[in-house]
Amino acid sequence: MSTVLEKSLLDVHPRELKGMVKDIPTLPAIYEELFDKLQDPDVSVPEIAEIITQDQALSSKILHLVNSALYGPGHNTMTISRAVVILGFRAVRGAAMASGVFDYFKGEESSEGIDMIKFWEHSIAVACTCKVIANDRRLEGKDEAFVAGLLHDVGKLIEKNYFTSDFDEICVLAEEKGLSWFEAEKKLFPIHHGTIGKTLFRSWKFSPAVVDAVQFHHKPGAASSAPQLTALVHLADYLAYEMDYGAPGAEGPRDYDPAALAVLGMTEQELFDYRELVEEEMEHSLDILDLVE
Repeated sequence: MSTVLEKSLLDVHPRELKGMVKDIPTLPAIYEELFDKLQDPDVSVPEIAEIITQDQALSSKILHLVNSALYGPGHNTMTISRAVVILGFRAVRGAAMASGVFDYFKGEESSEGIDMIKFWEHSIAVACTCKVIANDRRLEGKDEAFVAGLLHDVGKLIEKNYFTSDFDEICVLAEEKGLSWFEAEKKLFPIHHGTIGKTLFRSWKFSPAVVDAVQFHHKPGAASSAPQLTALVHLADYLAYEMDYGAPGAEGPRDYDPAALAVLGMTEQELFDYRELVEEEMEHSLDILDLVE
């Protein structure tokens, strides 16, 4: 799927990442056309449906997602046009974002440092937590909550595929010292998976809110475009580890930023009270793994 880049993350300044993304294949043209069109305030439902239905695989994936627990039970949407009407442009854009990333990493093999099934299970757990809390508390940007949670760690997969030696070094240090992935990255390199994810998704024209949440999910106080969404992903990541849905390759975060609770108007007990609802959501959402296996 990829070619290992010659540089190490040790030698890369964050400003250089944008140029390095050119060495990483872009999403298929259909996604770029769709994302561009969705930014047009005058776009119509038939126009969006026509773009999506040009690609049978994309149509199938979007319908799979919109009929899954991602958008709640009860939908039996059989056409793209109906999906756009029922769910709205933002929701369909989110489904397209997720399906595009799944396409890019479809068939990604596990390695000694990372079990891909566990990786996506953690990602889905974070996504489900984001969805449950966003819906319950009626947060801004709730249409993007599931997508941001689902994609928050994709920067790790870029490290795995394009900076293989660096990825292995992170795995070794995290295991030997009992560190989280983020802590190991900070000790070794000037760049972490959040920054890599931000650069990748910005180049793929993802929404500023998703980009912000991905970049700052370990430092939510630094988020400017989407502080609520970023705080949500930060806390959802922590809770997923507490529920034994941790990402492979490293320990979970030792704690969370209490300010993130304040941003969402929550207490710690309220956060932990969501565990039962998240478990129920997970039961209906794991079939999304079919899209990346």
